Amino acid sequence: MRFLAPVTVAALSGVVLWKLFAMIVLPLLGVMLGLIASAAKLALIAAVIFFIYSMIRKRRDEANA
Repeated sequence: MRFLAPVTVAALSGVVLWKLFAMIVLPLLGVMLGLIASAAKLALIAAVIFFIYSMIRKRRDEANA
């Protein structure tokens, strides 16, 4: 039974460290994914605005020519 004590201590410390790691890293991962999603949404909105602007500009140039 004495030989199982180090294995048990290692397993328990591993579980505790894993829980601490998950408690710290998962919220940071959520924040990073939220920022990436916000940046992608802003880029999509900018692309749509640029597309509409280029279509309006092209029609205006054709009307003046």
